[in-house]
Amino acid sequence: MEVNFGNVTSRYAASCDDIPHRFFDTLKVRGIVWEGRKVAEIGSGTGSLTRKLHKRGAEVIGVEPSIEMREAAKTLESKLYLEIPYLTGTAESTNLPDHYYDITMAHRSWDLFDRPKAINEIKRILKEKGTFIVSDSSFRMTHEVVQDTMTFLNENIDRTLPDAKADPAGQVNGFPVEWLLEWQQADLTIKDFYTFNYMVGFTLKSWCDRVGCLSRLSHLDDTEKEGLLPSLHTFLSRRYDSLQEFTLQHQFTVCMMKK
Repeated sequence: MEVNFGNVTSRYAASCDDIPHRFFDTLKVRGIVWEGRKVAEIGSGTGSLTRKLHKRGAEVIGVEPSIEMREAAKTLESKLYLEIPYLTGTAESTNLPDHYYDITMAHRSWDLFDRPKAINEIKRILKEKGTFIVSDSSFRMTHEVVQDTMTFLNENIDRTLPDAKADPAGQVNGFPVEWLLEWQQADLTIKDFYTFNYMVGFTLKSWCDRVGCLSRLSHLDDTEKEGLLPSLHTFLSRRYDSLQEFTLQHQFTVCMMKK
């Protein structure tokens, strides 16, 4: 059976909207208050985190270079009767005002930036004593579906780009050690750095959607991705029931810093 995966942007919007409530609970107990705070999310994508911040009372703006991503965010929000501003910009050049934001955030995106330039930009837009939060989430490699998927990708993708997160020996809590050193060298004070686990349910179809959003596939163009995912689905369908649901353990990592 042929599976229609739709376009890349629609898939991204659906598969990355899995930020657990526990993320916000862990920040609340660490003194983070959203209501009335000026918050900038850098690399906001289709607005999954941006919407959750808005609903918690933050005066939030999303910064995203992709017009397709911004339009997808606005489409989703119009259905929810939300109005959230999005700005064309990058982590290295946000087009945001100096020293204006109480909190800046980057979720599932820090590895995609020119990090030294992004750090300078974050410091520029943050208020004095402002908070910078970098978060990421990733699935564990323990499930055999994940292991088979990685085997398929290794055999079918020319992996030419380095991936610091692919080396567990150079990580702390799933973040490359060099990130921590860079933040510290930039005089950002790490106030807390922690992880927690959570579960996400999938079918083979939604799992392949999720795979299409992996950063290790970011160097592929849309046409290449749209050719790869049906092949992955076919490969996995020979091994697993395509209609059966399964759950994968994920690790959520948060680094909270002060300017």
